[in-house]
Amino acid sequence: MLAKLKLELEYKEELSYQMASLFHGALMELLPMEYADYLHKSGLHPFTQYLEMKERKWYWIVTCLNEDAVKKIIHNVLMQIDSIEIKKKKFVITIVQKQYQELNEEELMNCFYEGQGKRYIQIQFLTPTAFKKQGKYCFYPDLKCIYQSLMNKYDCASNEDMMCDEDTLEQLNENSQVIRYDLKSTYFHLEGVRIPSFIGKITIKLTGTQTMANFAKLLFEFGEYSGIGIKTALGMGAIKILDEGRGKIDK
Repeated sequence: MLAKLKLELEYKEELSYQMASLFHGALMELLPMEYADYLHKSGLHPFTQYLEMKERKWYWIVTCLNEDAVKKIIHNVLMQIDSIEIKKKKFVITIVQKQYQELNEEELMNCFYEGQGKRYIQIQFLTPTAFKKQGKYCFYPDLKCIYQSLMNKYDCASNEDMMCDEDTLEQLNENSQVIRYDLKSTYFHLEGVRIPSFIGKITIKLTGTQTMANFAKLLFEFGEYSGIGIKTALGMGAIKILDEGRGKIDK
């Protein structure tokens, strides 16, 4: 099960997506100690969270990637609160509205088995995105890094090592091409460290079989919940599939 909770925030001072790591800390303090310790020690991140501004309003979006996380993070904690305290900054932010949505495994798999995946997909990177490649930061949309990240996150969320195999990864990479982009480089600030990253939009053209196109669509639909790249639990790598990418784009 995948779930997303969108919390509309009200605060007199200016917020920034760079503050998402502070919201992560506040969330960890709200969770039961044993579950927060489990998340920290296991290194698993069955959730993401980030800040987004839309129509002059700030939203805190928290997604969960399995049933246990949905219950313990969203239902047991976030659905029960009406404000969030950021102790490091000594302020309290009011939650004025909540929007909740779910996507079960059957609905997700319909993207693959029943859908006719489009040959063009447009992705918007809502928050700074980066990858780790050979020990260094990769801050451009390397398609192999994108697919590998999504496949690894899917396997982690499902607790099964079934999605990420090298042959499929190579086929996806070989049959995908970035044909349009509107990107800029930026930094994500985290505890005094500036992580080089990128933000913006890309359009991907898919060739190869229809099965491979459907599989790519499934991965990006999952990516709207899992995020892409590193430090998605701290506010990086949030994505959205744009409507334009679901239709036809001129070659």
